[in-house]
Amino acid sequence: MRNISYLTIAYQGLRYHGFQTQPGFETVENCIISSLRRIGCFDDFSMNTYSHGGRTDRGVSALGQIISFSPVNGCSPEQVAVAINEQCPEVIVWGYREDLPPQFKVRYWALWREYIYIDEISRYKSSIESLQKALGWVKNMRSLAPFYKDFKLESFSPWYFSRRILDAEIKRIGENLAIRIRGESFTYHFVRRLISFLRAYDENSSPEENLRNWRGGQAEPERLILSRVMTPYAHRALAHIEKVATEIVSSLPWCPSSLCSSRIFLEILLRSWDP
Repeated sequence: MRNISYLTIAYQGLRYHGFQTQPGFETVENCIISSLRRIGCFDDFSMNTYSHGGRTDRGVSALGQIISFSPVNGCSPEQVAVAINEQCPEVIVWGYREDLPPQFKVRYWALWREYIYIDEISRYKSSIESLQKALGWVKNMRSLAPFYKDFKLESFSPWYFSRRILDAEIKRIGENLAIRIRGESFTYHFVRRLISFLRAYDENSSPEENLRNWRGGQAEPERLILSRVMTPYAHRALAHIEKVATEIVSSLPWCPSSLCSSRIFLEILLRSWDP
């Protein structure tokens, strides 16, 4: 049986119509798979073993997305990385892992995913301390269903909203906020819905009352970054993570150099990669 490998991928999401393949649209996944087929490194067996760590929406960027699959025998990780990096604009393969268990699929084997949302502080009416307390309250929730009161909840299975938020942190960077959320997995648009909730948060009311009064909705996707998909298997780096992060965020039009070139911003973005 052929081996399973994974690739660690960064991309600037503004030029793509999301990550996952959609007929008639340019997506990150479609570009990656097409480039691998062109060099003979992806076949039907590869597709049967294929998995991804997160389905980012149109406009969402990534530093540590992962795809896992069985490459055609004889295709080296370096060869695969070169093909994708050359053929997919603003996509960087910067890590890999070979010889994974034959049943490995990153969607199911991932230990957690972490996102960072960068937002303007002027959009918030509560103090950072109050917002951090609100995040602490969200961490203790055992169901995220209250964030979807504007949805028809009966169309979802009862267990769908039973997710664990493992960590949540908010930091100020000049006139911006960096909001970092780590979870085993996430419900539909959860991080963006959480940002919408925090923007409307009133520190003079309890978290429960704030959630009852919140009208629903979701923040814009362009300021969201998938910073890491964590697996039990460490990767081998093909490039330095700080260089990759700088290249990705410096191309984001909403991110001025005073923010994206700052040391504190990179430290927050790379925190999920600490040993």
